[in-house]
Amino acid sequence: MKHYRDRLEPAKAVKYLDKIICDFCGDEIISEKYKDDEVTIIHRVGDSYPEGGSGYEYEVDMCSNCFRTKFTEWLNGQCVKLKRTQWDY
Repeated sequence: MKHYRDRLEPAKAVKYLDKIICDFCGDEIISEKYKDDEVTIIHRVGDSYPEGGSGYEYEVDMCSNCFRTKFTEWLNGQCVKLKRTQWDY
């Protein structure tokens, strides 16, 4: 779950990301400099036309530990095989 705080700036209040909490275990998800370790699950539903569109999203915030120990175990129980691919810059 993403937690936001309001910050006053000259002539306006700005919302900024304060912290992200795992929706499964409740631990704070901490980013480390120069380390990629993130989980992004978003389901977008909507309509898109040349003149515009609209819709909504379902989003889950999950730490990498819960992804490995809880989510992948559940997927395996549903007979879903995760595909692992290697990447580099």
